[in-house]
This record gives sequence, C-alpha cells and structure tokens, in this order.
Amino acid sequence: MIRRLERSDLADFRSVRLDALRLHPEAFGSSYEEEAHEALDEFARFIAPPCATFGAVAGDRLVGIAGLYVSPRLKQRHKGKLVGVYVDAAFRRARLARGLAETVITAARQAKLRSLSLSVTVGNATARRLYVSLGFQTYGIERRTLLVNGVLHDEELMALDLD
Repeated sequence: MIRRLERSDLADFRSVRLDALRLHPEAFGSSYEEEAHEALDEFARFIAPPCATFGAVAGDRLVGIAGLYVSPRLKQRHKGKLVGVYVDAAFRRARLARGLAETVITAARQAKLRSLSLSVTVGNATARRLYVSLGFQTYGIERRTLLVNGVLHDEELMALDLD
C-alpha cells in the first residue's frame, strides 16, 4: 500500500530516510551525518504542504519513501521535484519504486504543477531506467555534484512535462 505520510509517521520516516542516507550516500544530496543529529520535528519539513512524502507500507512497516518538493517561491510554484526515492532492499523486486514515483507524479498533476524534475547519480542505471520508463527526459548533466568519501559524482538532470 502506498499512502501520503502524516505527522504520526515521522519516526518511521526518519528511520527509513536515515537508512537510505547511510546505505547509499552517493544517491542523495543530504548526508546521514547531517540528518542523524536532527530532532524528529525537523523531519516534518518533508511532509508539510506544499511538499509531500509518500510511503510504501508492507504490513505495519514503512519500506519505501518518495517525496514531492515544491518551492514556496511564487515564481517557482508551478514546478516540483521528485526527491528522496528509496525502497528497502528486501522489497525492491515488488515494483514499489515505480509505485512511489507514479504516486508523486499523480500528486504533482493534482497540484496543477506544470513540470516535475529530478536528479539521478550517473551510473545508477536501475533508477535511470525507471525514470525514463515514466517519461522523464534528460536535459543535462551536473558535473561533480556530490563529494562522497573523497569521490566526486555527476548527476543526470531529468524532467517530465505535466501539462
């Protein structure tokens, strides 16, 4: 089941997000070291409108997350970003990443956004294939975007027109 996360989900969301940051540091702009020290209430920024975070739930366990970020800036409120996609390794063959991304796309359309963008680390072929299959198109490469353990990583910038 995929649903929008609420304040009551913050502890579970924090746990899954920290796992994602710790296990795959090259895939996220934030770091485990930064967010591990944040108080639980600080994670509310991920679910507060106009942003939203969706979770994939198996039984009573949160096993996947994906977010929709919308800028509060007046001139940028027409576009959103698909961010923080992560699925627990034990559930990756269940097509949950696809379901989460599709849910974010649907939420973006319902919010009347005109476009949705994302970035994916160059070399993450599985994630890239998913995004291409959903209609995202590459519009550039941001070189040397992330520095993780002394290694520089490029990010592929992708967008999906919603109108």
